[in-house]
Amino acid sequence: MSPKPPAKGVTRVDVHTRPGEQPTGPVRRPIDSHTARAVRTTQRSDSTLADADLEAITPAPTVSISQPLSTPEVVNPASQQPLRHYWISAEAQLPQADAEGFRTFRGRRYGNVPEGGVVHIVTEPETGQYKAKLPSELQPSGPMLSYDLGSQLWRPLADFAPITYPLPIGRLLGFRTDLDFTGVEPGPDKLHRHQGKLYVVIDKHAYQILHDEDFSSPQTPVKRIVRAEDAVARDDQNLYVATRPGRSEPIVHDAVEGWVGILVGGISGMPRARKSSIAATAVASLELRLKNDTEAINQAVVDSRQLETEWREAKGKEGERGAAIAMEVQIRRLMLLLDDSASFYLNQREALAMVKTSTVYKKELIERQIAQIAAYTRLMFVRDARHMQELRTPVDILEAYRTAATYLANKLTLMEKRQQIASDVLKSSPSSQSELTEVGFDPTDIHAVTARWVDARSRLLTEVPMGADFVPAQLAIAFSEATTAFQAIERMPDDARIAVLSMLLDQCAAIRASYERFSLPPDPAHVNSRNEITQAIRAFENALEERLTRYHHDLERTMALPIHDQPIDFDFIPAQERTGVTPPPKRVFRARHHGNFKICIGQPRRTPAGDEVIDVMSSDNPTQTLRTYERKEGEWQRIVATQDKTLGALMAEADDSLAAVEAHLASARQDERAKESAGNILDALGAKAEELDDLRVQIEQSPNPLATDLEPLIQRLRQSSQRLRSEGEDIRVRLYKDKTVLSADRVAYLISHGHLSVKQTHDRVERGKGQQKEFLSIYSVNDRQTGDPLWHVHFHYEKQDSPALNFKVKGGHLKTLAQSRSGVTSQRLDEQAGRPHVRIWRETIDGRTAQKIFDLAN
Repeated sequence: MSPKPPAKGVTRVDVHTRPGEQPTGPVRRPIDSHTARAVRTTQRSDSTLADADLEAITPAPTVSISQPLSTPEVVNPASQQPLRHYWISAEAQLPQADAEGFRTFRGRRYGNVPEGGVVHIVTEPETGQYKAKLPSELQPSGPMLSYDLGSQLWRPLADFAPITYPLPIGRLLGFRTDLDFTGVEPGPDKLHRHQGKLYVVIDKHAYQILHDEDFSSPQTPVKRIVRAEDAVARDDQNLYVATRPGRSEPIVHDAVEGWVGILVGGISGMPRARKSSIAATAVASLELRLKNDTEAINQAVVDSRQLETEWREAKGKEGERGAAIAMEVQIRRLMLLLDDSASFYLNQREALAMVKTSTVYKKELIERQIAQIAAYTRLMFVRDARHMQELRTPVDILEAYRTAATYLANKLTLMEKRQQIASDVLKSSPSSQSELTEVGFDPTDIHAVTARWVDARSRLLTEVPMGADFVPAQLAIAFSEATTAFQAIERMPDDARIAVLSMLLDQCAAIRASYERFSLPPDPAHVNSRNEITQAIRAFENALEERLTRYHHDLERTMALPIHDQPIDFDFIPAQERTGVTPPPKRVFRARHHGNFKICIGQPRRTPAGDEVIDVMSSDNPTQTLRTYERKEGEWQRIVATQDKTLGALMAEADDSLAAVEAHLASARQDERAKESAGNILDALGAKAEELDDLRVQIEQSPNPLATDLEPLIQRLRQSSQRLRSEGEDIRVRLYKDKTVLSADRVAYLISHGHLSVKQTHDRVERGKGQQKEFLSIYSVNDRQTGDPLWHVHFHYEKQDSPALNFKVKGGHLKTLAQSRSGVTSQRLDEQAGRPHVRIWRETIDGRTAQKIFDLAN
């Protein structure tokens, strides 16, 4: 390839960043081609954000982006002389170079090299490679050479080092397979093997690959990601044949970055020589394009600064709305320029990487992507301020929710685009997390906005305005509380995170099921709205699943307790707000709700009597208390305010509630047959039981001037309440015994309540060889009432004589009876055939449950 001198100068691009920055804090920081410094915005250490608010118009700290084209230096091994050492002084006139680059004179071959030199070139017999040779040598000692058609010069082979780049997520979507290699170790070559085919795992997804022998070398074995349905993927020897139809992506394995893309050939498989020639002739065009892009971006930044000043000056005046709109339009223009610049870098990566080192290319691409994220963040801030201003105009309540839902849907679209860019940045450069934070990116923000959107859409699942008791409104509040807890997960103790996330996942699944069962008006629009709501909740469940899997993967020791027995009652410091004021500690705790425990986040306080209580506040209105809890009987219980009613009214209400008991039980049994969530069934019956209990207490405490005999009614209320709870518990046990569902937490519950028996079937059976050698014990977990096997539990040990509880970390697993007969590899790969995928953290047995299993087996 033809190295080019670096373009002169450093171009700065200023991009608006997160709201709340002070006007005196920005520092312009050019980033040159020799120092891979990250894009940052800085703030004076003595500044505060106390005066910031949602509608504040804040200054724009600068983000500097450089665009020089730099020449990568080639470092020769210390034991080898530089190429200049092999130059000759040609006294005779050498002929012009032939098509292969040789200047042949008296049977010897010479070649032109960079900087005007000429060297004697010979073929090394052992390798067939061309090398530079001194006249006095018998064996050539010079560097290996390769001819570059673009410059028509011979260059050291090191100049042709492979150029790698991070694989964009979007580019691989069409190549994904349904295979899941979770828990399966690859071979020494980092490849997985299944049914005669080869696979790699990138970002938890499996891809079929072939060997590309044409572009491979002993140092760089190149693979090709292919699509199974294409003809090119069907080679019996797993070899890539370029003439066969089908798309492909060349990749290599990097010891640090894992699987990365590699530049081989040219566009559409063009040979290397032609690619070098194209790069040499296109450098000037590339430089001009980058220069024009930068000038346009800089001008857009200048214009946005001017409009921002005008917006700030117009705040509270008649022209505020127009100034805000002009500012938004300008930021969108800046975003388009930045998007186009980043796309150019991605689409022209071969050409750009040829005139830059791969390090410089990667750094400059990341700079542009971070600038995109900063612009997206600024746009959302401006839109939020304008939206808040428009909300001041009174409108019909349903129309207000429609407006809010539309606005939040558009905001989510922007956030998803921003999230995708951030994901690409972090995949390429995990160390860039701090830079993303500094430009206002928080990956959990999208969940909070999703919760607000769910709330707005939930209020529209009716033809008339409804109050806070409207069931979808209550479900939306519960979902919002779950997203709030997830946003705080990284500030919680490590030991509690898996338990908290597991309970949040169960809560969200129950919320989604409640939406799906809610009776709607006969209007397809309402059905579509509900479907969109449940899809949003399911997406959040996926985020919880991914985080749970990550935490489980990082476990360094076996959990001591079942997930639902983990102690959850602790304070944490929330993230600092935009005002700069450190918020007070909040409490994460577990509270019983109609018989189920749920995760709550609240604000602890002391009552005038000195008792500690916890207030759960609204996420939208921090001054609104949703619920208050007190410590009673060893757990946090909700304080329920009772209304003053006459004895006659209470008795009439009790009669109505008692008359509905049979209908509640019938509905619960129907839900059981439909395999509905056990938690939701228990929740529904528990709520009705609590209503009966509350009525009983109020009747007992109500004045009885006529001395009415209340004992029969009180007894019926007590018995019916207990019946509802007992039936809910029986349904839970029956559903928990479902053989097809794997849940270590369910097993722990059933064991603790005496519903299971255990029998050991295999004792320390030797499996595997070498480093994979281990010893396996298998236990059959049976229904204590019928004796039927329900599941198997596998415990893996490093030694045959290890104590029972010394199984491997994450080495105790719950298996279905079918899975128990197959190995881990077969189980994972066969899931594509239709069996549901169960996350490994769901299957893992904790220490306490393991001990109970061993005790029952003995």
